[in-house]
Amino acid sequence: MRLPIRHNGDYIVEFDQLTVHGREAAGGYGLTFVMRGNRKPCQSKMVLFDISLSVSLADPIRPLLLSIPSSDRLIRCHDFPSGEQIAFETVLNREQVNALEEYRQEKDLKLNLGLRALVASGDELLSSFDCTDIAVPREQWLSALKNAGYRNTLLFEVPLPATSDGLASLISKAQEFIETGHYKDAVMQCRHIVEQVESMREDKQASASANKMAHSGERREMSSVDRLLSLREQLKNICQLGAHGTEEFTRSQAKAVLGMTMALLAEPTVGFASGHELIEENH
Repeated sequence: MRLPIRHNGDYIVEFDQLTVHGREAAGGYGLTFVMRGNRKPCQSKMVLFDISLSVSLADPIRPLLLSIPSSDRLIRCHDFPSGEQIAFETVLNREQVNALEEYRQEKDLKLNLGLRALVASGDELLSSFDCTDIAVPREQWLSALKNAGYRNTLLFEVPLPATSDGLASLISKAQEFIETGHYKDAVMQCRHIVEQVESMREDKQASASANKMAHSGERREMSSVDRLLSLREQLKNICQLGAHGTEEFTRSQAKAVLGMTMALLAEPTVGFASGHELIEENH
């Protein structure tokens, strides 16, 4: 890696090392790009400011972050050489990290970095721009993601039938109720989802029979489908409390019920039919 800040073609600072660090952030994943290098001695007074970093996927080049301002507002040059370190802090959303991971494909993360700065020398003000490709080692990148909390969530694709407007609406309502603090209502929406799937599949009685079998001496003879049908019936029984009774649900309980509903109904033998459009849920 060679990424300089130049003045009249000569480099003033040249960065040759990059490390990426992660930390948890509200509503996203905090990342800090730290660059280290060396500053040459300057014969005249010179100040570097308005320093920013752009980050793109390297192959092919696709922009990710157009401009991250430096944490250091300016760099003063002196008549002696020294080491230099500069940091760029940003927050990525889930979609951006997912795009990076899909692009990386379990390898090192290849990025294209662009470094911009303004260079003031006497009455002269010039701009500097250079870019370079760099590979962030896989282990360093995974460590940054872990520290940023990325692996604390699971993305799950759930197949929905083509005529799924009603189901999509119920799922959206359940999520909205959780976000607005109406946890019991969210659980009730999950029951509606299960009931609609039962109606589409016409296997409500099979589900009830399987659940009865699960609580009898015949349970050892149950097939995997029978057991999944019984599980679906148990899930519906949990959701019953959302429609009746006075018991309330906590946020984590409502999220768990929605997660179980979507995970179970993603299985084609007891849930949504396969081979149709996908809806992505975050649990």
